[in-house]
Amino acid sequence: MVQFENRDSKEGRTLHIEGSLTIEHSGSLKDNLLEAFASTDHLIIDLERVTAIDLSCLQVLCAAGKSFIKADKKINILSELSDIVKKSLADVSIDRSACGLPCNAHCLWDKGGSDG
Repeated sequence: MVQFENRDSKEGRTLHIEGSLTIEHSGSLKDNLLEAFASTDHLIIDLERVTAIDLSCLQVLCAAGKSFIKADKKINILSELSDIVKKSLADVSIDRSACGLPCNAHCLWDKGGSDG
């Protein structure tokens, strides 16, 4: 099970995610990210309470990062990536060197994400 919670602040919107981000939740993740894209210029994604993440959700997050950057919006991961997220990224060979798009300079998986 996964839970999504949005909190708006002066800095932008923070999307808190808790639980297992796997393929059965990729549609809900996409919906939350699309809603954030439509309503904020700065999204902060909190993955600290994610207990698992698979390729489908990593790809949805990558696509969101690319969309935010192309729209001159900011997107960041809150805090350091957890060991769970780092292991999942390594397991599926996702890193900034695999991406040839302009957002490579501001990869979502780097500490800090994009600065818009």
